[in-house]
Amino acid sequence: MYMAVNELAGKRLLVIRSSRDQDKFLNMSKAAGIDVKHVPIIDINPISNDARVRQKIQLLNEFDYAIFVSVHAGKIALELLDESWPKPPEALRVFTIGRQTAALLRPYISSVRYPESNADTEGLLELPEFQNPKNKNVIIFRGGHGRETLRDELISRGARVEYCDLYQRVVNQQQVEKAWEQLHNIDYLVAHSGELMRAMGPVAKITRFIRDNKFSVIVPSQRVAEIAHQLGYSSIIVSDNALPESMYEALQKGI
Repeated sequence: MYMAVNELAGKRLLVIRSSRDQDKFLNMSKAAGIDVKHVPIIDINPISNDARVRQKIQLLNEFDYAIFVSVHAGKIALELLDESWPKPPEALRVFTIGRQTAALLRPYISSVRYPESNADTEGLLELPEFQNPKNKNVIIFRGGHGRETLRDELISRGARVEYCDLYQRVVNQQQVEKAWEQLHNIDYLVAHSGELMRAMGPVAKITRFIRDNKFSVIVPSQRVAEIAHQLGYSSIIVSDNALPESMYEALQKGI
């Protein structure tokens, strides 16, 4: 049984992922009376003017499956799709990693598939359409330099896969230092990805900022938990996935 909202009030939370419209996790936390500090440490820099990006958008009808890995990818892609494809190609099947990205895309294409219980790459790969994607042409809309698991696994299953990199994720060192300065005065650090954990750096490097404070790290998967552990974080709470409700539930369990 989870703690009542008033027992969450006053807890101190540091969230470090990039800003997004209508961040449900932040809104839920604030509504519970939690002292939320949001310090985005990775900048999202669109590269939608790149000629290669526009060329791939124009050739969208040559693909069987389109996968959007993030809200940022969906948002940037929609602007380009409106120019080249006011209506999506009829045969195109669209997939997302998470529910929020699916909701963003639905005004453009009504049928969007996503893993409902396991909102990550592994969950997407469990969908029936990806069990035997032999000879399917797949385009993955993403930010550059992410995990290669999705591409590699689809290729191993017989698909032909291309990337369309719509943005770059760049660590903002000034913001990282601002986040470090909060570490002595928080109860929880929320890191939605391994990339965010690595950007924060190893505990040994930031001990002077932590001082004697004891805080827990909330992460969306066992994979990210392992990264946090390798970096020296000892108190780690693992959510079922990165969905806002699941991350909030993990926060409740940890109090």
